Amino acid sequence: MTIYALSTAQGQAGVAIVRVSGDLAEKTINTLTKKRLQPRKATLCNIYKDNNEKIDESIVIYFERHKSFTGEPVAEFHTHGSHAVIRALLKEISKIEGLRPAEAGEFTKQAYLSGKINLVQVEGLNDLISAETEKQRHQAIMQYGDEATNQYLKWAEEIKSCLAYIEASIDFSDEDVPTNLIKDIKKISKKAQSEIDSYIKTEDDNEILQAGIKIAIVGRPNSGKSSLINYLTNKNISIVSKKPGTTTDLLRSERTYDGVYVTLTDTAGIRAAKDEIEKEGLKRTKKELETAHIRIFLGSNSEKKPFYGIDMTVKDNDIVVINKSDLKKQHKIRPNISISIKTNKKLNILEKKLKEKIKKLSSSQLGTLLNRERQKNHLIRASKALASIKGGDLEIISLHVRDALKSIDSITQETSNEDVLGVIFNKFCIGK
Repeated sequence: MTIYALSTAQGQAGVAIVRVSGDLAEKTINTLTKKRLQPRKATLCNIYKDNNEKIDESIVIYFERHKSFTGEPVAEFHTHGSHAVIRALLKEISKIEGLRPAEAGEFTKQAYLSGKINLVQVEGLNDLISAETEKQRHQAIMQYGDEATNQYLKWAEEIKSCLAYIEASIDFSDEDVPTNLIKDIKKISKKAQSEIDSYIKTEDDNEILQAGIKIAIVGRPNSGKSSLINYLTNKNISIVSKKPGTTTDLLRSERTYDGVYVTLTDTAGIRAAKDEIEKEGLKRTKKELETAHIRIFLGSNSEKKPFYGIDMTVKDNDIVVINKSDLKKQHKIRPNISISIKTNKKLNILEKKLKEKIKKLSSSQLGTLLNRERQKNHLIRASKALASIKGGDLEIISLHVRDALKSIDSITQETSNEDVLGVIFNKFCIGK
């Protein structure tokens, strides 16, 4: 079956691309342009309705089988991006017998089934399409490219070498199997297991990359939390008032720092709650502080106890800040930095410290990161199989080695489970 769809975003634009993939791709070009085109050469053509009325002038490209993204013959129509042109073109394509609209992710599924890309690259492509930050883009391109795939192939080859040792043992009786052969198998499998276990742990780094780094600003009422989040986000998201307790709920704002997605939260001022609303606000503040990657403890220079009532169990990524340094000091706290939001004193230095914390959290793993539950489950099974390689019975060892290899191979080549494939490809938009 030949499929077709608009492959660019819906809506009016300068250019739109309609893609046709399948055996009837070349026929579609001939029907709509009245021409036969040279493969892989952009050609300016008129596109016609079946009554010979001109629809548009378009750049048309034909890709032969095995030379396209999908691996199938492909036709691409690069038209003007008006709603009218797109509707007219899709209507004419639909009249050609043997063509049907593509389902979500079906072009990419064709590419996978034809061996152009593997499942890890499919998932990386989906991440690349949805990437919002530079860090997300960088990680997605490593998954879509060869980096992640090569890591899995490396483990597969190491595990295969264990099987080679086991095959070599066939020439020996049980009593004569060289002891160094079993030692070599265990050495290789232990090394692979260690690397796999380390890779599984990178899931936490990927969670930070995708969900972002959570930063919570905590302090007593009127310490300047709202003013600080307004400064850090360049937005007036929080009401600034001299009256204590203005913020009774969590207020969030998102931005990026050097390509890293960050969520900043202005929490309710910590004091004895006067009503049910304040109690709920303080409850949410406590929960936010437990999950935040970075906490900015903000106190006032004019108070004797700037952090009274606040649990000051400071962690490595936290920053203790004293605000209102333009006022007379009334405390004995030694903060990481003293600032004045009112006069902008040292705010740039505070932001620099914050960026350093963000960079540290986002760059703990420089290589590829584990970013799929599907991949993780196969890796866990492979690790367990490799960990079970004990004793000297080669038949049992062989079973564990084969289980490990099957699990690793399934990460890139999982073709037997249609439910899994459905979940993966349905996450794509139509046209990709």
